[in-house]
Amino acid sequence: MKRVINMSEQQIIHDTRQPLSADDVRQCLFDLGIRTDDRVVVHSSLSALGYVIGGAQSIITALIDTVKDGTLIMPAHSSDWSDPAAWSNPPVPKEWVEDMIRTMPAYDKELTPPRKMGKIAETFLMMKKTERSDHPQASFAAYGKEAAELTSHHGLTPMFGLQSPLGKLYQRGGKILLLGVDFSSCSAFHLAEAITGIPAMEKIGSPIMVNGQRQWVWYEDFIYDADDFPKIGQLLLEKGLATTRPLGNTQAIVADIKTAVDAAIRFIRITRQNQDTP
Repeated sequence: MKRVINMSEQQIIHDTRQPLSADDVRQCLFDLGIRTDDRVVVHSSLSALGYVIGGAQSIITALIDTVKDGTLIMPAHSSDWSDPAAWSNPPVPKEWVEDMIRTMPAYDKELTPPRKMGKIAETFLMMKKTERSDHPQASFAAYGKEAAELTSHHGLTPMFGLQSPLGKLYQRGGKILLLGVDFSSCSAFHLAEAITGIPAMEKIGSPIMVNGQRQWVWYEDFIYDADDFPKIGQLLLEKGLATTRPLGNTQAIVADIKTAVDAAIRFIRITRQNQDTP
């Protein structure tokens, strides 16, 4: 079968001086201090890394080989399982909304697709032994020793609270790993928002299974805002609380999740409500 290369892949090949292998990723992870028994939440962009031999499979293989006695976590968010009246990118016609709410299938962690999580996270979710949490909009996937515990009992609200997989990781101890993305993608900072309780609340909805029946459920959660996350990340880097290493066309970043979230809590209280001092 003839292999077809699309234009975006052609650009990645053009921009890559040396392709990245699974061994290169393993070495980078080791240099960043990732160890076999770590708990690690990973955010990633495959295309940002440049050309990767074996693509997402190589990245995931390197991660599993490195954290073989620990647990890996990745976002599996499905923002389509939400109130279509609030959609803006793109919006849907108003006359569609009622029918969409009435007929949208219930969230199914084995079937509902993630939206815009990237090739690595989507491939990770496909693995047979990957567990997935029950939140219809903000689920996480996990693989490894504590996958079942970290993904269990993910309540509706707050979706990024202390009972979420992120909250459990924060309480048990773990690391944040950014591969080809910056701190704007760091969902652990949403946990910091939930802990502060500072963001305003909004009414949101999702179709879920209740007592064996599909039901549209309305609930309240915070209005999460990632606009200042890069500033928080820059602060961590400047204070030596996050470590970076080159990886392919970009870089990888590691930070301790408790250190990072605690710093984000202080930053949010200072800048959003002026509740504290540095």
